[in-house]
Amino acid sequence: MTTTLDQWRAQARAAQETDRQVLRLYHVAYRIAPIGHILTNPHATADDIAYAITRIPRASAAAARLLALPGVADHEETPYALSFLTTAERALTAPSTQLLKTANTARAAATAAAANHDDLRYVLFSDIEDRCRQLVDAVHTGWTRHEHAGSKAVLDLAARWGLSPDAPPADGDQQPPVPAHIAQEAARRAEIRARCAAGIRCTRTTCLAYGAVWTHDGTDQGPFLCPGCIPAANAERAARGFAPTLKAVPGGVPAGARYSVTLYNGTGPGRRTVTCLSPQEAQFTAETVRPFNNTGYTIHVTTTP
Repeated sequence: MTTTLDQWRAQARAAQETDRQVLRLYHVAYRIAPIGHILTNPHATADDIAYAITRIPRASAAAARLLALPGVADHEETPYALSFLTTAERALTAPSTQLLKTANTARAAATAAAANHDDLRYVLFSDIEDRCRQLVDAVHTGWTRHEHAGSKAVLDLAARWGLSPDAPPADGDQQPPVPAHIAQEAARRAEIRARCAAGIRCTRTTCLAYGAVWTHDGTDQGPFLCPGCIPAANAERAARGFAPTLKAVPGGVPAGARYSVTLYNGTGPGRRTVTCLSPQEAQFTAETVRPFNNTGYTIHVTTTP
């Protein structure tokens, strides 16, 4: 059968339109691919997860509309374009997504527990978050039976403590059991909190008593020292040629002051500063926050106008 010029032109226009729609499909799928990678990022936040689980279904719906157009589904480039979208869609139902959701829920719950001085829940929820993020990180190297079992265990633990949307209601006031190492760490934090109730620890290594006072040498802020250590500290300063002498600040720390705890790496680069409202909070932060393997700390007072 002979094809007329008009028919050939119509076929060419149809093929050109199909190519254009396939290119649109490719752009939709290609742009969603990096968003799908969010769901395998162990550091993804709750906002990141919400963004990904909203965008991927929208992209799937847009792709479905394009596939319904004439010739798009049968085009030779369509499978390649859809491969990007398929990877992102699989991430929605992958175990890593549920782990990330649980990790961010646990982080929020741990923050609330810390504000309420609930050491057991803080330690437990922080541990759940860390385990979830470690499992997500292991996705890139491939899971073994160990990771699958660990995922089920941590999600079950989170569900028992109400960190999962489909968790069963709590049985009255009965507290679910916790692992022994979690209970030990919570007890350790409670012991530190009790010690820090007296205030900031004296910076002299021969003393280290709690309840030290703020000192000043008239020109610069001095260390926190207990009253009995101030004369000894001044004697040491005089022996090294430092003057003037340290004195306890009259009236103590001014109202509205902030305590800045600088945590630093004792064996390498890196530091982090945390602002606290009370001396008890500052000392507790200094003794419990460990961003480095060998963390040291200093505490300074920052006055506010």
